[in-house]
Amino acid sequence: MQPERVSELADLLSRARSARAGMGNAVLVRSVSGMRCSALLGEVAERVRRLGSMVWSLSCSPSDAHRRFAVVRQLRAASLKVAGRDENIEGEEPLSGISDGTGPFDHQLFEALWEGFTQGARRHPLVVIVDHIQWMDETSLRCFGFLVRRLHHLPVLLILAYRTDETPVDRTLIDDISKCDRCQSLTLSPLSAHSVRDMVETAYSGQGCDDEFVQACAEATHGRPSRLEKLLASLTADAVPPRASQVDRVRRCGERLQAEAAAARLLRQPATLREVAEVAAVLGEEGDCAVIADMLNLYGDTIWGLTAELTRVGVFRPTGTPERYRFTNAELWRLIHRDMSADARRALHMRAARRLNDLGAPLPQVAEHLLQADVAEDAWACGVLKNAADDALKAGDPKTCAEYAWRVLRDWIPEEERAEVLWLLGRAEVLFAPAAADRHLDEAVRLFSDPARQAAAIVERAYARVLRQGSAESALRPPRTVLAHVDEKAFAELADTELSLSVQSLTSTVPEGGRAPVVAAPDRPALSHTLGVTPGERELLAAIAGDLACRSEPRDVPLELVHRALAGERPADSASLVLLLRCITVLTWAGHLREAQRWADHMLTTALDQDALFPRVIAHCQRAEIAVRLGDLSLALTEAKWALALTTAHHEVKSCHAVAVTEVARVRGAMGHCEESVGLLQGLHDLPASALGIRGMLRLHSGDLRGALADLLECGHRLEALEIVNPALSAWRGCAALAWKRLGNDAEARRLAETEVELARRWGNPAVIGQSLRSLGAVSSGAAAERALAESVSLLEQTDARLQLALSLVAAGQAQGRNGAYAHARQALHRGMLLAEESGARSLTAEAHQSLLASGGRLRRTPVSGLPALTPTERRIAIHAARGRTNKSIADLLHITPRTVEVHLTHVYSKLSIRGRNALPDALGAVLRHEC
Repeated sequence: MQPERVSELADLLSRARSARAGMGNAVLVRSVSGMRCSALLGEVAERVRRLGSMVWSLSCSPSDAHRRFAVVRQLRAASLKVAGRDENIEGEEPLSGISDGTGPFDHQLFEALWEGFTQGARRHPLVVIVDHIQWMDETSLRCFGFLVRRLHHLPVLLILAYRTDETPVDRTLIDDISKCDRCQSLTLSPLSAHSVRDMVETAYSGQGCDDEFVQACAEATHGRPSRLEKLLASLTADAVPPRASQVDRVRRCGERLQAEAAAARLLRQPATLREVAEVAAVLGEEGDCAVIADMLNLYGDTIWGLTAELTRVGVFRPTGTPERYRFTNAELWRLIHRDMSADARRALHMRAARRLNDLGAPLPQVAEHLLQADVAEDAWACGVLKNAADDALKAGDPKTCAEYAWRVLRDWIPEEERAEVLWLLGRAEVLFAPAAADRHLDEAVRLFSDPARQAAAIVERAYARVLRQGSAESALRPPRTVLAHVDEKAFAELADTELSLSVQSLTSTVPEGGRAPVVAAPDRPALSHTLGVTPGERELLAAIAGDLACRSEPRDVPLELVHRALAGERPADSASLVLLLRCITVLTWAGHLREAQRWADHMLTTALDQDALFPRVIAHCQRAEIAVRLGDLSLALTEAKWALALTTAHHEVKSCHAVAVTEVARVRGAMGHCEESVGLLQGLHDLPASALGIRGMLRLHSGDLRGALADLLECGHRLEALEIVNPALSAWRGCAALAWKRLGNDAEARRLAETEVELARRWGNPAVIGQSLRSLGAVSSGAAAERALAESVSLLEQTDARLQLALSLVAAGQAQGRNGAYAHARQALHRGMLLAEESGARSLTAEAHQSLLASGGRLRRTPVSGLPALTPTERRIAIHAARGRTNKSIADLLHITPRTVEVHLTHVYSKLSIRGRNALPDALGAVLRHEC
């Protein structure tokens, strides 16, 4: 027995001895459920019997609350049993009505009961124990109140046990008993920390229990022995170790047990209390008591009394104000809501929706109730759900929009209304289920009778189909099959400016007759400086920027258009996603990698907030490509694998699988695993043209010249058909030039390389020019090769393209070594090797090392301290930490665990010789300013 119970047992036994000496008294034992009060009373009964006292043990049940004289009958039966008399003995008229509960309730009855009670007490010292008096009927309570007041001359101890978290039949009568002179109160104490530890260690014998685990057990059970036993039984059955890491699991289990106990207790409460709890469960985990009162037609302060009673019985928790309620925990709220009958639950949700609507509650709050109500053929409910779906989509919550729309579509509605809801559903599903969006938008197009609405649905469907491809080139140059039924001339007649702009942003980028349309000159309205105010205008600006980038026009104008397109608010829809994809692509091609990275991060963060799968995949692929161009292959591989995992696990984004695989292959190839990467891309159908270029490059590095050339030329054929000539997307010409060179066709090799350099110079990104010049240097010889490679290095040093710089440095060093300029060769090779190692390009690192040794160089040790010692991932995490991000926010951004962030930062602190993150801004210095 716990020390707390020992002390309380001693107190009760002391009172029993006093009663035995003729000093009769009563004890009101107060406790909450789970304190093992009944066990304590049983121990008292056993001990006093040993002392020679007579014990009458009585117990009330919930059914006794409505039966007159229920407990008095038990008392009378006990006294007659001791006297050896039959209950139906003649000559006891005052007590004759007690057996069936029909007798009068008057002073004569009290006296008759008292006489029988005293006769038993005079034979032996008497201890009367009555458990659960909260369920004692009113007449019996009055009788016991009468007995308590007259105990002082009898050798009687009367113990009345009362559960304070149950609703009593009459709290006033119990309070009156507690105020009697001969009645003392005893409140059972919860277990101490020491007692809790003893019980936990007994359950986990020999395992050594963490202090946090023991404390969590105490807090989860509030020191109630019975509940602690159940908690420990559940935890040990599930093999939960007594460790600090399991504290959350202990809390969840404790909340479940608390909820189950409170729900069981609620079933024993009066019907009015149960009804209040059910209405509250329908309204939510917390809310306004006035709404409950309104739904139940309760007036005045009645509802406050009822909610106060539910707080006393543990269903609600104190809120500090009577106007509000809140369930003890979320588990109890869900349990009460779940245990209601389905019909009653649906009816209450409909009543709640209508009442909340009348009270002016927010639309989403009303709609949440309608989701769980029967809205069949209810025009008002369907209208609310449709409006709520529209609002949710505008607020950037596509999943909620789809949920409301689906609820409306479950029942029959007129075709025109069905078309409207399908249009809403399709626009929402574009962001997480593009295939389903295509189907629903297609059905909406068929059902719409209004030409304007039909045209809007057709355009939305076209955007959904563009996004399903998942690649940048499909966004920049939508295939003709995607734009079926998008008739620019017919739509122009509808006089909808925004719709016309959206149509132009789609159709103006589609090649016709093998050539892309020529974009208006800067002085024409298409590029007016006032363009970019409305969403449709910004869509068109992004489309024009993408078109100019595809045709490798000078990058200044596309960049200006991109910045104008990205200004202002963008709705959460497919058109905005296409706009963002086009802008990120142009920024990436133009060499504005940090800016592109920020917008890709924005796309991913928004997608995570919206729980939108499709933008997540696109964002991960974009981040992977940008990381490759920045020379951070470790991060690039992480991003590409995230995209691949999403397309593998979720059928909704399966259409992006080839794009995700391509990104993984691109990164693995850059790391030196070319044959493995070729294998990844083999057998995939409908590869984008740029993916063929990547496969061709990988085959080239693997030595498969014919296969490489076939892929590269096919890539070029497809891209030229789309009028995408910019080498920023695919350097297929440079790779094909290398293949032709090795196959002996020097003239074709030089022609392709020179064409690529010309297009790159026209575009104007130094990184793309440097990459093209490296290809030209590789197919040239003598001074021409050296000039091309030297210029390549010079241009790339101005950019963030570290991996491309490493490639050009190694190529220049190898050329210088062949020409006998060993000192310059060693310098270039060493720099290239360090950059390659930093980027994670192992095969390039090994190649540079071998060339360095062949040029007479020696391998220097890799830096172990300072900024050069930081890996790309460590550098990236350090920069985020220096900018004030927490470990959790960095982990969420990079899709790693907070523990991994902590480990990386520990390495950073060690390498930079600093004490913590406060010193990071100064330690990073110029690196941080450059990243900004």
